[in-house]
Amino acid sequence: MTKIIRIHLEHKDDVIRDISISSEKTIEDLHFEIIDALKLDKNEMASFYMTNDEFELLQEIPLFKIDNKENSMLGMNEITVGAVFPEVNSQLLYVYDFLKMWRFSITFIEESDNETTENSCIKSIGEMPKEAPEIQFEAKKEFDPFDTAFEDFDEFNEYEY
Repeated sequence: MTKIIRIHLEHKDDVIRDISISSEKTIEDLHFEIIDALKLDKNEMASFYMTNDEFELLQEIPLFKIDNKENSMLGMNEITVGAVFPEVNSQLLYVYDFLKMWRFSITFIEESDNETTENSCIKSIGEMPKEAPEIQFEAKKEFDPFDTAFEDFDEFNEYEY
């Protein structure tokens, strides 16, 4: 099976690439295809991240295997494209160059019965900007019982004593 994977840069201008890749290839192969399609430097580090429906990061898939006492992560060369994209609309987050933090959403958009041995960029929209977009990390604001929002509120103001 061949999967069509859409790469979309998180940026104000659309930068999109659709890549055709065999489900038997590794996500390391996908990583190098992304690098080629977007004309990025092959010497930078990158990771894929598994996410939930709200796009919260769940698990990192680094370029190289990490194996230590506290943490063990499979590398990109140990996981197939078919394993991380089991169904249409499955998504990953791809972070390239940890200093500049280029972020891409990666979505499995279509499956084809045509088996191909060659990966290829089949659609290209937009050009990569020269500078990485600034990413705003926002935490959800939790309820603070000591917040000053109700400081001037007195529910008994209008009643006489």
